[in-house]
Amino acid sequence: MVHKFDAKKAGILDDPERVKILDPDRILDKLKITENTVIADLGCGTGFFSIPAAKRVKKVFALDIQQEMLEILRKKIKKEKITNIEVILSGESSIPLSDKSVDTLLMANVFHELEDKLSLLKEVNRVLKVNGRLMIIDWKKMEMDFGPPLQERLDEKEVIDTCYGNGFMLLERSNIGPYNYLLIFEL
Repeated sequence: MVHKFDAKKAGILDDPERVKILDPDRILDKLKITENTVIADLGCGTGFFSIPAAKRVKKVFALDIQQEMLEILRKKIKKEKITNIEVILSGESSIPLSDKSVDTLLMANVFHELEDKLSLLKEVNRVLKVNGRLMIIDWKKMEMDFGPPLQERLDEKEVIDTCYGNGFMLLERSNIGPYNYLLIFEL
């Protein structure tokens, strides 16, 4: 069984130091999103990307398989009076959104956790609009004192090959700090 992030450690996701190594605003700039964009943040956690994205786009679907994460996000949304984030409990291999309803789907440090990557990519393909974008941020495959175990990490080539084999074309490949890589695909 693949390791899942423990909701009891949710505070780590909101640590101000995290912004220094994984800046959501800088990362969102790479997506060339507009005020008419609809984003799905799959594995949204406590809203590290959902909340900054909501300030830029028409709608954010914030999806997670852990109810505890979504409750934390709901409290933040209420406190900040954000009206364009819809919080949704998701299954691991199914995305409860309509066909062709999303311009961009973001997965940050989630892809390595998926039990069935192919089923999920079929779902991503289903919910993305024509020319939709998939952004995958994940851990570099190197030894670190934090993050998932090395044997559960995927190198960039593994992710690119898996996505390419499921109808996605790589648009951008880059490092976004010392611990993560970023891949942007188009459908």
